[in-house]
Amino acid sequence: MEQKKLVVIVPAYNEAASIDATVRGLQTCAPALRDLGIALAIFVIDDGSRDSTGAIATGAGADRVIRHAKNRGLGAAVRTGLRAAKAADSDIAVKFDADLQHDPLDIVALIQPILRDEVDVVYGDRFEQISYRMPMLRRIGNKVFTWLMRTLTRWDVTDSQPGIFAVNREYLGVFRLPGDYNYTQQILLDAYHKGMRFAQVPVQFKVRKTGKSFVSLRYPVKVLPQLVMVLIGVAPLKIFGTIGLFFLLIAGVVSVSQFTDYLLSATSKPIENVNLVLGLLFFGLQSLFFGLLAALINERNG
Repeated sequence: MEQKKLVVIVPAYNEAASIDATVRGLQTCAPALRDLGIALAIFVIDDGSRDSTGAIATGAGADRVIRHAKNRGLGAAVRTGLRAAKAADSDIAVKFDADLQHDPLDIVALIQPILRDEVDVVYGDRFEQISYRMPMLRRIGNKVFTWLMRTLTRWDVTDSQPGIFAVNREYLGVFRLPGDYNYTQQILLDAYHKGMRFAQVPVQFKVRKTGKSFVSLRYPVKVLPQLVMVLIGVAPLKIFGTIGLFFLLIAGVVSVSQFTDYLLSATSKPIENVNLVLGLLFFGLQSLFFGLLAALINERNG
C-alpha cells in the first residue's frame, strides 16, 4: 500500500510556553498514523512571534518552522500552512492549535471520514466532549456563527469555530482564504461553494492554560467582511445579483407608486422623481451585470 502523507499545521503567535508540549504531543500520533499507512509531518507557522516560539518549535522536532516577518493574523497563518502542505504534496492537512486545548490523538479519528473517501473537509465538534464551561460570550458567539453557517451552507454544522480541522488533497488544490483574521467560517463557505463534502467528528476540548484567545467583542466586526469577500470570490452572482435585484425592486416600487398617483390625478407627472428611479435602475443593472461577468470569469478560470 502506498504511504500517504499528513501535514499538521500549527499556527503560533507568542506561544513559547506551550509550543514544545504541542509539537511533542503531536509526535505521539505518529505510531497510530503509521499503522494506517500515513507519514506525519509537523509544520509550525510562527506568525511574527516576539518570543522564542520558532526556536523552541525547532528544538522540539517540528519538521518545518515557517516564519512571518510580522504578525499577520490567524487566517494568514492558516493560509500559509495550507499552501505549505499543498507544496509538500500532502494527502491530508490538519490544522491544530498551539495551546493544546485539543488532544493530538483526536487527529486519528478526525481523518477517518477522509480516509474512507466520504468527505473533503472535516471539522472537530467540541461540545460533546468539552471539559470546562466555555465563557458565555464565546458560547453565544459560537451559536450565532454556527447558525449563520448552517444557513449559508445548508450543512449540518454543529460547531463552526473549532481549533482543529482536516482537509484532503482535493480541497488543498482549490482552497481560497482571503481574510487574515480568522479561517473557520471562510473555509466552510469556500468549501461549500466549491462542491466539497463536509462532516464533523467529536473531539476533546480542554481549558486554555497558556496564552490568550484572539476572540473578542470585535470578532463579528472583523469576521463578517471576510465572509462577504469569500462569497464574492466563490459566488459573485449571489452577492451582486441580490444587490442588483434589490435596487431594481425599489425602482419598480417607486415607479408603480408614482404612476398610480398620476393615474389618480394626485400628481402632474407619471414619474415625479425621474433621477431617483434612473439612478436605482442604473445601479441595479450595473450590479447585476457585474455579478454575471464575475460569475462567467470564475467559471472560465475554475
